[in-house]
Amino acid sequence: MRTEIKSLQKKLGVTTVLVTHDQIEATTMADRIICLRAGRIEQIGPPDDLYRRPQSLFIAGFIGSPPINMISGEARDGVMCVGSVVFPFEGAPGAVTVGLRPEHLRFTGSGLSGRIAQLEPMGREILYVVDTVAGYLRVLEHGSIAAHAVGEPVRIGFSPDDSLVFDTACQTLVAAARVGPPA
Repeated sequence: MRTEIKSLQKKLGVTTVLVTHDQIEATTMADRIICLRAGRIEQIGPPDDLYRRPQSLFIAGFIGSPPINMISGEARDGVMCVGSVVFPFEGAPGAVTVGLRPEHLRFTGSGLSGRIAQLEPMGREILYVVDTVAGYLRVLEHGSIAAHAVGEPVRIGFSPDDSLVFDTACQTLVAAARVGPPA
């Protein structure tokens, strides 16, 4: 149905306003999205901007499936502390929440340690739920055969360029801040 509606819109050359609570429907059909929260505009832009550069924790958590991973910590002196784990950090000190998309995480030889808690085979992809000291994190891997088993210890890495850092108090994106994986 989405394909048919998009085809009709293009064929007729008309502007269409679609109101939906379904973020998949919105991101697959829209050229531009106006995302509202409690009657106020939270962010306006192309679907890719809302996904890649959400301006708030609300947008980051609302757009994307599987959902984004959120890690809260305290930034100071070039690091972000989450319990006993120290992440390299570039940005101003204070309470921060880091968003990491499941497809941006990968299993590596170093990084955040954890243990596979659950596997969710989805055909062409496998979603791993990993228990870490920073909480449960979702890692999305392409392929139909699981490379890891439940209970297996793993390490998770990511590129600092893929980290989204939010000021926890005001819940807004801190565009220049970055977090890297622990050593």
